[in-house]
Amino acid sequence: MNWKIKKNIAYQLDIKPGTAIVMMTTTDLKTRLPSYRQLSKDRPLREAIIDHAVAILTEEGASGFSALKVAKSLGIRQSHLTYHFPSRELLLHALVDRLLSDYAAEFTRVVTRALDGGGLDALIDWLLEDAVSPLTARLFPALWDLGNQDVRIAGELDRFYGKALVAALEALGLDPEHPATSELQAVMAVLGTLVEGSTAIHGRGGPAHPDFQVFKSTAKAILLPALRKALASARAGQAAVDG
Repeated sequence: MNWKIKKNIAYQLDIKPGTAIVMMTTTDLKTRLPSYRQLSKDRPLREAIIDHAVAILTEEGASGFSALKVAKSLGIRQSHLTYHFPSRELLLHALVDRLLSDYAAEFTRVVTRALDGGGLDALIDWLLEDAVSPLTARLFPALWDLGNQDVRIAGELDRFYGKALVAALEALGLDPEHPATSELQAVMAVLGTLVEGSTAIHGRGGPAHPDFQVFKSTAKAILLPALRKALASARAGQAAVDG
């Protein structure tokens, strides 16, 4: 499941600790990241290296990613980078850890807002539209590629997807461990597969493309009844057992 984040926010050159790099646009990633000389004194070099690593991964993909390109992007010597990350693998692991942590935290907030504002309909809209947004459509295929090459990254992606499912169930007021949620979890797994697939198939066209709009309408027509039925069953089953 590609549980991702809306990106259209203003980005400041004076980056504050904890700023989620995944919330930037592709244009931001290319043009707004500060060089080493522009860094705020509050932004540790290690974190700035990861910022630029995300930008390189997004632009170049997994096959084009290198520590040298990250160092050049930031304007530092490669030896300064390898002091913090002695190998390409360690840099990639730190990059993936940061991205998935940021995405998981934002996903929890967005799911809660979507469900409060428009229920399951709004949630599916957000998931599918975000899946084909410019940054998501470039970044997540690169992460999947890395997962195919690195067992640790593959495990982090699996754990990320599991955490996202738990967050969605909890936002719906359900206990993820309760047996009454099994049908709902199965339907949500289908939704997650559609979200991932939409990134691969419709990512180039973006949310406004007519083909994607047809896809989204069809997906919602199929999934919404199944989700509502499974959700009602899960809530009734949990109430019966707990009551």
